[in-house]
Amino acid sequence: MLTLVLALVVAVSAPVSTSSNYAVGFQQAYAADTADGMKRLNLVLKKLRDAMGSMKDFDELEKAGLAKKDVDRMRRAMGDKINQMMEDAIYAIRAL
Repeated sequence: MLTLVLALVVAVSAPVSTSSNYAVGFQQAYAADTADGMKRLNLVLKKLRDAMGSMKDFDELEKAGLAKKDVDRMRRAMGDKINQMMEDAIYAIRAL
């Protein structure tokens, strides 16, 4: 009888222990994903800031004598890159 009670206690306590370990594992994985997501977001935002700052450099190139059509082409390319980085930032924010 005592063996049956011990077996029942072990059987009942085992799933509870497993489910709590699963919850802890899930929380750790979620925290790691969130930390990675924040790192990715910070990187995207830094690159976006740098790219936006470089738009001012195109004015300087034009003043220095570079052809307007070349400067405009570079602006369009950088504008496209900035738009892509903004989409990446929005995606990273939504993923968090």
